[in-house]
Amino acid sequence: MQEKIIEIIVLILNEIRDNKQISEEDLKKLNSEGYTEAEINTAFAWIFSKIETGEKVFNEPGYKSKSHRFFHEAEKSIITTEGQGFIIQMKELGIISDIEEEMLLDKLLLSGFQYAGTEELKIVLTGILFNSDQMNNNSSVMVFGNNETIH
Repeated sequence: MQEKIIEIIVLILNEIRDNKQISEEDLKKLNSEGYTEAEINTAFAWIFSKIETGEKVFNEPGYKSKSHRFFHEAEKSIITTEGQGFIIQMKELGIISDIEEEMLLDKLLLSGFQYAGTEELKIVLTGILFNSDQMNNNSSVMVFGNNETIH
């Protein structure tokens, strides 16, 4: 279920980046695409928790990073091209930080994966985003049950 939450977060943040207001998000469309209300609510809760704690979701317009991480040959031998693109997209959307990217890659390599595409990366990433010991009570995200909503 948590892998689907990442998909929803990516969809929502891509639309926000394209100047769509979060209030304009079509929840019925997300439901028709197979996402449950619990998954949708959890995705919105995660986004709102980042905003509430003052974290930047996107870089400022015109922002140019002073550094860019390149994938090591060992990482490239395991992570597919699509998977590498997924990691870059997660950073560009503000879903993961530099530290979380390193955690993702470390966990991926230490887990013994011999092949890692987008789906495998989502599994490892959910462990980092939703089960992190670094999250405090103010910014932690609960995975809601099917009958719970955010008010």
